[in-house]
Amino acid sequence: MLQDDFRVAIDIGTTKVCTIIARKRADNRVEVSGISTVPCNGMKKGTVADSAAVTAAIKESIAAASADAGVEITSVYAGLTGSHIESKNRWANVPRTEGMRAVTDLDLSAAKKAAGAVDLGDDRRLLHVIPRSYALDGLHGVRNPLGMHTGELHIESHVITGSISKITELHNAVSDAGVRVSSMVVEPLASADAVLTADEREEGAVLIDVGGGTSDIAVYHGGAVVHTAVIPVGGFQFSNDLSIAFAIDFDSAEQLKIDHGTAAPELAGMKEEVVLHPTTMDQPLTITRREIGQVLKERTSELFRMIQLKLEEPHLADIPTDRIVFTGGGAKLDGFLNIAKYIFQRKVRLASPRGLDGMPEGTNDPAYSAAAGIALWGMRNLAAESHVSESKIAATSGGSGKAPTGALSMIRGWLPKREKETAGA
Repeated sequence: MLQDDFRVAIDIGTTKVCTIIARKRADNRVEVSGISTVPCNGMKKGTVADSAAVTAAIKESIAAASADAGVEITSVYAGLTGSHIESKNRWANVPRTEGMRAVTDLDLSAAKKAAGAVDLGDDRRLLHVIPRSYALDGLHGVRNPLGMHTGELHIESHVITGSISKITELHNAVSDAGVRVSSMVVEPLASADAVLTADEREEGAVLIDVGGGTSDIAVYHGGAVVHTAVIPVGGFQFSNDLSIAFAIDFDSAEQLKIDHGTAAPELAGMKEEVVLHPTTMDQPLTITRREIGQVLKERTSELFRMIQLKLEEPHLADIPTDRIVFTGGGAKLDGFLNIAKYIFQRKVRLASPRGLDGMPEGTNDPAYSAAAGIALWGMRNLAAESHVSESKIAATSGGSGKAPTGALSMIRGWLPKREKETAGA
């Protein structure tokens, strides 16, 4: 039925809330039916700091996306991040009747259940159990054992958990906005789903999504995720450093970063000057772009050192990760990739979301990778369901797949000055 083709993804970040209504077409391509982005100031480092402010931003974003697509949103996939997210890889024995026999769908269901049978602490909740490979009578590395004969079956999986209290806070903020949380998707997985190529997943790559309050990490090899982590540092901290260094308010620091920021001060000319109005001075202050860059370079280098520590896990020692794929709005900083190449000594690239048709002008951008990935992850991995009201679906039939003017206006209203120019505002 048509209503089963609609899914709604919501990315609740430190600086913005983005809602995407996605529809799967008859050719299995996924297109955007509605999208909106609004400012959010109720989150801190990926967790809820002001539930009323978060709920208000969610309501505004959902209302705009609903109006854009001509449907009423009833359920959503919500993105989840924060330093409380933890992961580990584990092997589990799959209970089966004795004797040599073919692996069935029931065996695979039992395998996933066995993989998820982990001991959790009082404040931990199981979020994802992702099969990586299987072992049949000691033969390792089997990706799809269905129909193969074996006496013993083991599963290797990637298990992700989160803090019950942090999850509940976000869940309640979304529910208070008047929609049901169908599922929560850990954002490193979502972003990877939106930007990594098949070759990168297979041969080995590190995905790093630098968002407003966190940097999400996902490591892939052999076609599957092998490591996930979240660092509580993002674009907010970059702007906050400028605010402190030059005694200006945060909004001015954010705009300073967008208009004049660079992580490579050595490439900025000494004569590139900017006039500021510090809160501690009665007269303007003139600084150079190189001074701005020095502050941002130090924060960038610190972030990369934190990422390196997260990649020094023993189980990653033999994983070839010579490719690093950056995404997220924070990774668009001028000179960011130059510092990354120098520190990591690996191939790096900046990625925008892939796999969603009809993204409006100005949104096919690294800042939208998490939201796009949440929609794609749900489409590819979760059971089919309707996230919109059946009574209003007819309004979208025969649509062009392009987001109408309403949502694009809201997106343009949120985008900083530099991004407004690229959106044609």
